[in-house]
Amino acid sequence: MVDFTRPSARRPLGALLAGVWGYGCQCDWRVPSAIAARAFASGAVAFGLSVAGSASAQTTPARGSRAAPGRPVVKAGQSKGLETVVVTANRRSQDIQKVPGMVTAISAETMARQHMDSAADVAAFAPNALGYNFDGRLRPRYYIRGVGNGNVANNAVGAVALYADDVYLNSLAFQGFPLFDQAQVAVLNGPQGTLWGKNATAGAIQFTSLRPTFRNDGHAQVDFGDYGQKRGELVLNTPVVKNKLSTRLSVRYEDSDGWARNVQSRKNVGNFGDFATRFQTLWRPNEKVEFLLNLHIRDMQGTNVPYYSAPGISVFSPLKIGSRDWTNTNVNGRQALVSEGASFHTIWHPGAGLTFTSITAFENAQRRQSGDGDYTPQEYSRSYDKLHPTQVSQEFRLASDIHKRISWIAGAYYFHENLHDNYATVTLPPGAATTPAIIGQPAYAATNYTQTTDSFALFANTTIHVTHWFQIAGGVRWTHDHLHLDLESQQALAPVSFSANPANWWNAGSVLSSLTGIDGYHGGRSWSNVSYEVEPQFLLDKNQMLYVRIADGYRSGLFNTQVTPNPVNRGGAPLQKAAAVNPETLSSYEGGYKGSWFDKHLTLSADGFYSKYDNIQVSWTATDAATKSTIISLTNAASGISYGGEFAFQARPLEDLTVSGNVGVLRTKFTDFTAPSGATNLTGNEFARAPHQTANISVDYHYRTPIGDGSIGTHWNYTGHYFYLVSNETASALQQSAVWLGDVHASFRPGNSRWELSGIVSNIAGNRYLVQVLPYSATSQTFTYQYSAPRMFLLSARVDFF
Repeated sequence: MVDFTRPSARRPLGALLAGVWGYGCQCDWRVPSAIAARAFASGAVAFGLSVAGSASAQTTPARGSRAAPGRPVVKAGQSKGLETVVVTANRRSQDIQKVPGMVTAISAETMARQHMDSAADVAAFAPNALGYNFDGRLRPRYYIRGVGNGNVANNAVGAVALYADDVYLNSLAFQGFPLFDQAQVAVLNGPQGTLWGKNATAGAIQFTSLRPTFRNDGHAQVDFGDYGQKRGELVLNTPVVKNKLSTRLSVRYEDSDGWARNVQSRKNVGNFGDFATRFQTLWRPNEKVEFLLNLHIRDMQGTNVPYYSAPGISVFSPLKIGSRDWTNTNVNGRQALVSEGASFHTIWHPGAGLTFTSITAFENAQRRQSGDGDYTPQEYSRSYDKLHPTQVSQEFRLASDIHKRISWIAGAYYFHENLHDNYATVTLPPGAATTPAIIGQPAYAATNYTQTTDSFALFANTTIHVTHWFQIAGGVRWTHDHLHLDLESQQALAPVSFSANPANWWNAGSVLSSLTGIDGYHGGRSWSNVSYEVEPQFLLDKNQMLYVRIADGYRSGLFNTQVTPNPVNRGGAPLQKAAAVNPETLSSYEGGYKGSWFDKHLTLSADGFYSKYDNIQVSWTATDAATKSTIISLTNAASGISYGGEFAFQARPLEDLTVSGNVGVLRTKFTDFTAPSGATNLTGNEFARAPHQTANISVDYHYRTPIGDGSIGTHWNYTGHYFYLVSNETASALQQSAVWLGDVHASFRPGNSRWELSGIVSNIAGNRYLVQVLPYSATSQTFTYQYSAPRMFLLSARVDFF
C-alpha cells in the first residue's frame, strides 16, 4: 500500500467525492444481486511489489481540515518543499524515493481533483501504462511496458495484477469497479509478486480504501454533467468505542445517458447506472492487535457501449463519417453486473519486533451481457454471455523488526477460484445474404464450461544493511498452480429453426433443430515455478540512491476456452477447439536513480529496464478463408523482448505551484513467434498496445481571495502510436495514431466553510481515439471499433459534516 503523510491542507474539488443520488438506471434487465468491487483494508504494497516514486505522487490532506483545497501541506519547522510520500513496501514504512523500482502513487486528492470514476482511469498517470474500459466497466484491460491482457476470454489471467485493499482480484468481472472513498492508488511497473499476493509479469495496480478512524468524519457530494451524468456519494465515519471500535460507511451511485444513439432504434447506447457500497469495521482491542472487516456490494445495469463501423468501409453503415453520436445496429445490447465480497484483516504484534498479518477474502459475481454480434443493421449474428466467478483467498505473513541490521519477511498464499461461463451465438430468421449462403442462414452454437483454479505459494525475503552506504535485498517465491476444465460445446444442425418467439434465444430450449456436440474438454493441468528477486542499493547520501533490480516474473498457464464453430459444416469439427496454454515467464533487469534536490523542492526518479519473455501469452486473430469466420485464439509466442526507460519528476518552484510529470520510452519485439493458423511468421513484430512513448504533465496552482481559497490546474496525457493486433496490420482501423488527452479542473471553498464547489472539463480538446478494435469481418464486410469518450464536463458540490 502506498500511504501519504497526513497534511493539514483542505481538500480540493470536493476530495473523495460524496453524496447520494437516487438509484436506478433506465434499464430493466436485472440479474440477482451480488458482485464486487473492492476488498480489504489496511494495506501495503509488499517488497515484492517493488515500488518507487513518481511525479504523479500527491499528498493527501487531513480529513476535515480547513486549509486551502489542493494546497500541499507543510509541517511546522519544515521547508515548504514537497511532502514526503511514504510507502509500506515490504510492510515497512519508507520514503518512496528510497525504494528501488518505479511506481506512480496517486493520492485521494488527485483522484478527487480529476473526478476519477473507474479503476482503469489511473493508468493515464503512469509511464508506459495503458488502461481501457473495454465493454464499459465489464472488462477493463491494463497494459504496463507493452504487456497486458489481450485475451478476450472470460477466464483470462492478466499480466497486470490488480489488488483492492490487499486482495488480489483475478476475474475481469471484479476489476472494473468505481472509485470512491480511496486513500491512494499505486501503479507498479515491472514483474511483481515475488513476495506478496499473486505473481505478475507486467506489473501491479494496488487500490487502497480509506479505513475507519477514531473520530467523527463524513461528507456528501453530488455531481452533474452533460450526457445526463449524475453522481452522488455519502461517507460516514462513526467511532463506537473510543480508540477501540469504529465503522465507516461509503456509498456511491453514478448514472449516465451515454453519448450515442442507435440510428435504427433511436434509443440511447451506453447508458448505465452503477451503485456500490462498502462498510468497514475496525476493532483494536489493545495496542498489539487489530481487526478490520470489509463488506462490499455492487450493482451495475446498462446497455452495451457503442461500437461503430469504420467510416467508408462498411457497406451497411449509411453514416460514413466516423460519427461518435450514432451507431447502426439491429440489436441494442444489454449488460448487468452484480457482486458481493468480504475480507477480514488481522494484524498482531506478538513481541520481539515481530508482526503477524492474516488476510482472508471472498468475492462473488454474476455478469450477463447480450448484444449484436456483427455490429451492423443486418441479422448476421447475436451474442450472449453469462459469467459467474467466485474466489477465496488466504494470506499469512510474519515480519521481523525493520530497524534490525538484518530484517526479513516470510509467508504463504492460497487462492481458489470457481468460474462458470455460458456463451452462445445465434443467427435468427430470416438471416442475411452471404456467400456461401449457408453462412447467413439461421444458426445456433453454445459453449458451457467450468474452470477451477487452485494456487499455492510460499515466499521469503530479507534485507541486509551491509554498510551505511550499501544494502542488499533478496527474495524467493515458490508457486504451484492447478487448473481443471470441464467444457462442452454444441451446434445446431442445418436447417435451424426456433420457437415462435425466441425471446431467450440463448437457451438451447428455444432451438427446435437437433443439437450435436462439437467439442469437449475434461481434464486438468498443473504448473510450478520458482521466482526470485535481488536488489543491491547504493546510498550516495541521505537524499540520493542508485539501485539495480534483477527479478523473475510468472503468469499462470490457463485454457483457451474460445471454441469457434464451423458455420458451413455444421456439426463438424470446429475451427478452433479448447486447449491448454503454457505459463508466461520473464527475466527482468533494471537499474535506476532516486533523489531529491533543493531542499525537497524537486524529486527525480529514473529507471531503465530490459526484459526477456518466454512463452508469451498472446491473442491471435485470423480469418478462415473458407468460411469467412474470425478466429480469436489464445496462444504462446515462443519468446520476445522489451526494453526502455521511465523518468518522473515532481517540483514546487513556488509555494502554491506544483508541477509533475513522467515520460516512458518503450520498444518491444517478438524474437520467435509463429502464429497457430497459416504458420504465419510474426518474428520481429511489435507487441500489441505497446506505444513507443507515453508522457504525463500536471500543473496545479492554489489561489487565495478575500472570500475564499481554491485551486486550478490541468493534466495532459500523451500516448504514442501503437498496433491493436500482434500481426501489426497497417489498416487505419487496426492501429492508433499518437494522441494527447487533457483536462482542466478548478475548485473553490468560501472562507472557512465546509462547502466546496468544483468542476472539470475532460478531453478538453475533443480528441477521438480508439479503445477497442475488432478485425475485418469478411462476412459483414466491416471493421468494428469502440471510441473513447468525447469532451465532457462535470460540476460538483460537496459538504463536510464535521
